[in-house]
Amino acid sequence: MTGNVSIATIDTAWCVITGPPSAGKTTIIEALAARGHRIVPETARAHIAGLGHSPAEIAADAALQARIQHGIAKRQHHIEQALDPAEPLFLDRALPDSIAYFEQLALTTDHLFAGARRRYRRVFYLEGLPLQTDGLRFEDARDAAAIGEAILRAYRRLGYAPARVPAFPRHGLAAAIAERLSVILSGQR
Repeated sequence: MTGNVSIATIDTAWCVITGPPSAGKTTIIEALAARGHRIVPETARAHIAGLGHSPAEIAADAALQARIQHGIAKRQHHIEQALDPAEPLFLDRALPDSIAYFEQLALTTDHLFAGARRRYRRVFYLEGLPLQTDGLRFEDARDAAAIGEAILRAYRRLGYAPARVPAFPRHGLAAAIAERLSVILSGQR
């Protein structure tokens, strides 16, 4: 990871919901909140929304993408530092997701590995759904698939075995959400 430096880890009661862009993470996080679970919304969405750039502007400017990813990682690090490690909760993405985004932009990740000292109880990887544009997303379907694979690799390099949560495409939306929640809630222990 970061050479021969040994970094103490902090075990947490947190579960991470991750996956490629447009995998339904926000929908699942909102459904978990509706069932009374503590959640932490996705940092990236809030960060990007506050910048005022269009998806086309972001997609066309690698330097802007790099600044955005640095800002997201910094915010996520501060959020995770402020959370009680013993409190059970669900995170919509976590610091290791930034590793994947940094690598896609060929940015150095050593500081992210050093900052990934918290050990999440479980990591759930939502299989991708058809890419939806939402006014914030700047990736195309190919980019979304690539970032999804990079996210899996980042968590695995940190020693996690992400539990894959199928999309359940043959179910209706409400049934698919219920099936995904069932997989997550039965596997969170």
